[in-house]
Amino acid sequence: MTSKTSCNNSISYRKYVLENIKQRGWLAALSWIVLFFAQILSITMRIENYLASADRQIYQENFPSMLIGGYLPPVIALLAIACAVSGYAYLHQREKSDFFHSFPLKRTQWYNISYLGGLMIFLIPYLLFCLCTMAIAASKGLLVSSNFTASVLAVFGGALCFLILYHTAILAMMLTGRLISGVLASFVLIGYVSMNKLLFSDLISSFLHTHTNCSEKGTTFISTLLNVLSPYTLFRSGTYGIAFIHGLPLFFLLGFALTAILWILARYLYQKRPLEAAGRTLAYPKTASVIKILIAVPTALTVGMFANTLYTNNQNKWYIFFSTLTVILLCGVIEFIYTQDLRQILNRKCASLISIVSVVGILAVMQLDLFGYDTWLPEKASIESMALYSDSYWEYFDYKNAPDAMSSSKENALYYTLYADEAQTKNFDMLYQLAEEGISNHNAEIHPDNVYSSAHTAGDYISIVIRFNRTNGKSVYRAYAVKQESLINALDELCREEGYRKALFPAFHITGNEIKTVTFDSLLSQTPLNLSSVQKDALLKAYQQDIMNANIQKLQNDNPIGSFFFHLKSEEAPRNLDSYDSDNHYGMRNLYLYDTYEHTLKLLKEYGYTICTEIKQEDVLQISHLSPDISEADYDSSISDTDAPVPVTDPSEIQRLLDRIAYLSSGIAGRWAITESVEIWLKGDTSVRYFPLLPE
Repeated sequence: MTSKTSCNNSISYRKYVLENIKQRGWLAALSWIVLFFAQILSITMRIENYLASADRQIYQENFPSMLIGGYLPPVIALLAIACAVSGYAYLHQREKSDFFHSFPLKRTQWYNISYLGGLMIFLIPYLLFCLCTMAIAASKGLLVSSNFTASVLAVFGGALCFLILYHTAILAMMLTGRLISGVLASFVLIGYVSMNKLLFSDLISSFLHTHTNCSEKGTTFISTLLNVLSPYTLFRSGTYGIAFIHGLPLFFLLGFALTAILWILARYLYQKRPLEAAGRTLAYPKTASVIKILIAVPTALTVGMFANTLYTNNQNKWYIFFSTLTVILLCGVIEFIYTQDLRQILNRKCASLISIVSVVGILAVMQLDLFGYDTWLPEKASIESMALYSDSYWEYFDYKNAPDAMSSSKENALYYTLYADEAQTKNFDMLYQLAEEGISNHNAEIHPDNVYSSAHTAGDYISIVIRFNRTNGKSVYRAYAVKQESLINALDELCREEGYRKALFPAFHITGNEIKTVTFDSLLSQTPLNLSSVQKDALLKAYQQDIMNANIQKLQNDNPIGSFFFHLKSEEAPRNLDSYDSDNHYGMRNLYLYDTYEHTLKLLKEYGYTICTEIKQEDVLQISHLSPDISEADYDSSISDTDAPVPVTDPSEIQRLLDRIAYLSSGIAGRWAITESVEIWLKGDTSVRYFPLLPE
């Protein structure tokens, strides 16, 4: 006989779902309120703030990402966890669990009731507010036919992000027996894979000194698999517009696949869940040892990682100490959480031993480099070609279309010489010698992690990255610290190839018709050059000709007399909400001019421009020698007269200081650190000038 309350009756089923929502009315109200502020109000205010000051087309292109960006991602995440926890909280209380399961309903039906209730609490206001937001955007001219499909997909992408975290939190509730355990397990399951990837990356970068983040642009199979298994990674891909960059179809495919797997697994565990699980830390005690190991090992290493950030000598001893101490303490803490009894903190000795041995073993392998990662060097016969990047390129070269210099993107044009096909050389004998020197320096405790901080290495060494292109089609990257002189010798050899020299110097990456304006920066001024299109093209060609004839050794040892800034035409500039004004900031800087660049200097003279290469003593009104601990950045006009720099009055001393002033560059292989400077008042100037001084 079937009860009238059975969910076989569809009308009764709806009543159960509505009753479930009613019991969680506080969450439903909260969902409506926070989504209103995070969705409609926030986006509307952004539209109003920017429309008056920005190109409307830019916001039309970026409107889809606005629908799932801003404050919405954290709101979606918190609501997903709240809906899951509140929906299945009755399973963690014995009285309520017995009461609910006394009804003549199947377990799967109770599961579906709570599931649908949480789903409706979020989706109804979310979809409604998205529709309202799109209507507002349409009225402002931001939602148009060209971005309508992308906007709709963005809305569904946000819903899918909710489902990913919602199902993950439900699975956490199925695995635990206490409410607080369920909440904590939700956060752990969401970020477990991503945090372990971060931890693994930090272990490598902390212990393996030749490791570099430069790698192939494509992802490995293991990395792709971990991204698929990580709810946080998929959630972040669906929000903040990342999925729009890497492809929405793939995101939806992976998102739905993970959601389906989590739903099936959680539903299965609900069916098998014993009623006695309510009130216990874990719903399935047999998993206690495995979970203990999975929590203790990465947590201990993470504690060591953060402790090591407070210590700056790169010896990793605090990493090892805190990780070992933490894993020992965690084994006892986890047992106390399981049993709530201090007398049983030594339970599951086997799991504790495995956890401790795992942490100590991982640290020993990394610290001793038992796999020989840092000293690895492929045989020459297994190498097809090699490429080189130096840290000095960061300041010396400014490649076209380079993103923010602090960007870690693999597409960053700063690493052009590492990835570009034309920068891969098959005459790699000098680069191979650099790698051998780097390994030798590593064995002498000189490596990229300390090359700029150790007193005995400062100014003598530079950090480089070498790419080994293997004959099997794979590429391997290693970072080394080498002598600046060794790097210069290698560059001198490489630049004998015309193709490599053109790949190395940014001036060959543009054509004359791309140049909008030219500015020349000299010792005392920045001068806009009034040139015709023909003259700009001729200037670029002359400059390129001089570069082809330039002695690489002189580019390191000599100081330039100035530098060009080629402003590129605005249509070449990337369209970005956060970009600078393209007319003023988009271009190529640091195109240094040396006194040996005769073709360029000849043209500048023909065009009527002279270059200031020195400051004459008769033009100086006052000069003060600043000590190494006083610079332009920290000089304060409020400094008392007794502490202020004392003007130099001796003519011979003034001339000695003026002779040490030059237009400086970082050098193609890095230069000395500037420790002294002067402040000068020139006749006719209304403000003081600061100049660094060359070493004596």
